[in-house]
Amino acid sequence: MIVLTTPANEQSVYWVTVGFLDEANDDMAPDVATWTLTDLKGNIINAREDVSITTPEIEETIELSGDDLAVDGNDIVQRIITLEGTYTSNTYGAEKPFKFQIQFPIEPTIIV
Repeated sequence: MIVLTTPANEQSVYWVTVGFLDEANDDMAPDVATWTLTDLKGNIINAREDVSITTPEIEETIELSGDDLAVDGNDIVQRIITLEGTYTSNTYGAEKPFKFQIQFPIEPTIIV
């Protein structure tokens, strides 16, 4: 799992840029790619489940905002983006699966 330390701000905008690598750690553009946003218990956040990346490239930026970054209370929370899909390997052929996760914190707007 990739762990980001720069926090998102609640109800703001946050960009996560991801690069895709094949089995040889070379850049690759997936054939199909989706992402899902969850909390640490696996609950889907803001209906962001299996969001399709149209025409995935070697590097993609996921934009999160508004309710994607909602926090209930005054504590910093963690979220996970799970990316998955398939790619064509130069060595092993088509439809090879990939799946990885990125964890990041969200700082709440403190209510006084």
